[in-house]
Amino acid sequence: MWRAVAALALAMPSTAAGKDDGQNEANDPLTPKMGFQAHDYVQPVLAGRPEDGAHQLYLRHVVPHDTLGLDQIARASLPLIANSWGPHGAWNGIGDVTVYDMAIAYLGKTKLGAGPLLVAPTASAPALGSGKWQGGAQTVVSARHDWGLTALLSAYQQAFDGTLQTLTFQPLLFFNLADGYYLRSTGISTFNLGHNSVVPVGLGLGRVFQRSDGRTVNVFVEPQYSVLQTGPGVPSFQVFTGVVLQFPVRRETRR
Repeated sequence: MWRAVAALALAMPSTAAGKDDGQNEANDPLTPKMGFQAHDYVQPVLAGRPEDGAHQLYLRHVVPHDTLGLDQIARASLPLIANSWGPHGAWNGIGDVTVYDMAIAYLGKTKLGAGPLLVAPTASAPALGSGKWQGGAQTVVSARHDWGLTALLSAYQQAFDGTLQTLTFQPLLFFNLADGYYLRSTGISTFNLGHNSVVPVGLGLGRVFQRSDGRTVNVFVEPQYSVLQTGPGVPSFQVFTGVVLQFPVRRETRR
């Protein structure tokens, strides 16, 4: 469903986009707007497992706030529809909940965010999650340019019993085009230390629809190919699709 919505929005006539497309604000992970995100990953090809596949639809809620007088952004992420299939059967259900909260610092046109991260083992089947409580840290740095936006998200998380350690790096590159369109590359490199790793590189197309009251709709489709794969079960190829809604909050934040 989400892939169909994104494809339809990308194909709409150019008059559907606002005069001020605002792609940078819509794509900046540190934009102080409340957001509702539906992010869909389809992984039909897994390394070393030619008959296996996976699919996850993440629902994410972003909330800016200024607790203790600090500009902050909190995000909760849940794989609401998680599927994993192979020759020995299929599993369907929900995945693990991930929550983080970051304090924001401002250095000219560059913004920095850092804070704690928590993963709760809410998966409904062993194949859909780690089965372990995990803690760690999330960081973000973003910079807006005349031509687009660059950013880097990184995270470290470790199981409380020490059996699982994961590093993730997500470089974001957005190049703005006319009529709200933009090119994007946002693959998440994941390193499960001692187990497996994957480095995907993507190239996709997105579009931002911006209203005069500050609300925005952001849709995109981004195929991603993994240039580095170690260990079985990591995606060799995947399609990342998303629909993001943003709403301004009734408070003043520093820019």
